[in-house]
Amino acid sequence: MTTSKTNRTDLFQDQLKNFKALLSGSKMAEVSSIILAVFSVGAAFISRNNLEQAIPLLLGALAQIIYTIKYLQTNNIKQKSYTQTSLNSGVLKFKQYILKREKYEMPVMAFYMITLVPFALRYKSITIVISVCLISLALVSFLGFLAFKKVDSNIELLEITLKNKLQ
Repeated sequence: MTTSKTNRTDLFQDQLKNFKALLSGSKMAEVSSIILAVFSVGAAFISRNNLEQAIPLLLGALAQIIYTIKYLQTNNIKQKSYTQTSLNSGVLKFKQYILKREKYEMPVMAFYMITLVPFALRYKSITIVISVCLISLALVSFLGFLAFKKVDSNIELLEITLKNKLQ
């Protein structure tokens, strides 16, 4: 009986650890988005005398800030207590959060990359800038796809283990 209870406790701790790792990854995405916004604001300050560069940079920063506030906040997912029921609820909320986030992440990143073009043209030719933007966007898309796929499988695994535990 004690071994069974210990195994259940270990399983719950593993589930909780996996869930916290998912939340931590989302927090990193939030911080990254804020860093991009700060970079754009800084670049806009550098380009303050050239409105063709500064305005797109500020629009890119605004897009990142709105995206962060609207889609990257995980405050309503935070665990208040660590019980099986609260973990199950948290996983369901996180799944909904990821589905919303996944829908808007690439369009926001593509828009952000486009807002960098006028600033980048200040330093390089249009061919190089467009090539770098396209390669960067393709890389971000691919890595984002892989990350969302991994998160989806982690959520699915958590849901299965939680479902089995509740039965």
